[in-house]
Amino acid sequence: MKNILSKLVLATGIALMLGSIGCDKVEGPYGVKSSTGGTDTTDTIVRKVLLEDFTGHTCQACPASHAEAQRLKAIYGDRLIIMGVHAGFFAKPQPSYNPPFPADFRTQVATDIATDFNVINLPFPKGMVNRLYDSGTGVQKILEYADWEVNVDTMLQRAADAGLDITNSFSSGDSMMTATISVTMVNNYSNQLNLAVYFVEDSIVSPQKDGTNNIMNYVHRHMLRGTFNGTYGESVGTGLTSGQEVTKTYSTKLTPTDAVVNQVYVYALLFDNVTKQIVQVEEKKLIP
Repeated sequence: MKNILSKLVLATGIALMLGSIGCDKVEGPYGVKSSTGGTDTTDTIVRKVLLEDFTGHTCQACPASHAEAQRLKAIYGDRLIIMGVHAGFFAKPQPSYNPPFPADFRTQVATDIATDFNVINLPFPKGMVNRLYDSGTGVQKILEYADWEVNVDTMLQRAADAGLDITNSFSSGDSMMTATISVTMVNNYSNQLNLAVYFVEDSIVSPQKDGTNNIMNYVHRHMLRGTFNGTYGESVGTGLTSGQEVTKTYSTKLTPTDAVVNQVYVYALLFDNVTKQIVQVEEKKLIP
């Protein structure tokens, strides 16, 4: 009888172990302890990943990429931060179309990003995940949306080198936004780090082409609307060390004038100024 019970316990243990191995993904937190010598063993700072979706309202294939971005958001939650970059030909207003697409969602910062990373003349949709740098070609990886998930998943397995914290305020009288960004280094980092701060508006209702269909009440998500401190921000230092903190404050006016303030978010991007790859990213609603 004792032998039978022992075998049952062993079989149950093996079944549970195999069941856990068969899971598609291991849930976070996705590490703060670096393989390069960091010593922080807490789980309070985790790596987050930026997905930039290059899109436009007359891009017939772009709703498929929007759907993929939202599918990934449902999987990864607040560890994945999405930004819709409206730029190039497909984002031009087309008032002569029937029906018309009169809105102009292009911005200088979106055009800069699409141009500087050589995306603007490509057929959309395209994307970048953390502006991943390909050391073989010396340029950023421009991805089809079918390749987003594997790259997001890979990046989330890496340790966080830094944490970001955002504190926002808004003055309704003059539409001025103020964002204070605190950078906390988890590990030593030799290259220069830059901090760029953007503002994004969510859930904008405006027409969108979807194949041969025209969706007049389409909901555009996570749309890049402007920047607090330029497309590529400013340096927060070179050779920053574990535990070092840097705080920056920026102010700018909310634009355009019809932006819905309760749908606006502040995005902070900390990136390597040599490779241009995102080191850490954070978002926070302008008005909680």
